[in-house]
Amino acid sequence: MVELATLQAISYIMGSLGVFLAAIYYIFNMRATHQARKEVNKAQEEQRERDEINKKIQLTNNMLQTLCKLETQQISGELLNYTWNDTQDFLNKYDSSVNPDSFAKRMALFNIFETLGYLLKQEVIDQELIYINGGNSVIFHWAKFKPILEEYRKIAYGSDMFAYFEYFAEEMWRIKHSRDPSFTKDQTLGLDFSAIFNT
Repeated sequence: MVELATLQAISYIMGSLGVFLAAIYYIFNMRATHQARKEVNKAQEEQRERDEINKKIQLTNNMLQTLCKLETQQISGELLNYTWNDTQDFLNKYDSSVNPDSFAKRMALFNIFETLGYLLKQEVIDQELIYINGGNSVIFHWAKFKPILEEYRKIAYGSDMFAYFEYFAEEMWRIKHSRDPSFTKDQTLGLDFSAIFNT
């Protein structure tokens, strides 16, 4: 016959073994749960990255549609053909108080450039794609209108007026100048880019 003490010892051992097996099961279960959580987090992060890329593509596409519209291009060409002798002459010919149509056209185009500059700075649109699809035209507009915009900053709108337009022009110039360092002037418009962009 088996003694009572032996049965008791076996009972304690079996109880301990049960606790030990439960602890091992718990550890494996926790590791599996942790691994599953990591995989879910990784999948969520990958989805967020895909969503960010899709958002960037959509914004770039929307801005390209605006920038490449016939009306935008017509306004762009018209503004580049404006002529004036000095700042006062510009104000006499094109200021909003004497020429509201000119003001509306400038604001329409310059606000597109301002928005593109902001989105570019936030890195939510593709810089290269904007450049090759007409974004480089901002270089000409900034070069032509910089003295006028600087004057408006002094007399009317403050120093932050069209800061992102300026940023956009500088970024597009950086791309243009890196691709073609010899391009420094537009003789048809009388613009010296090297002086405007300090290159």
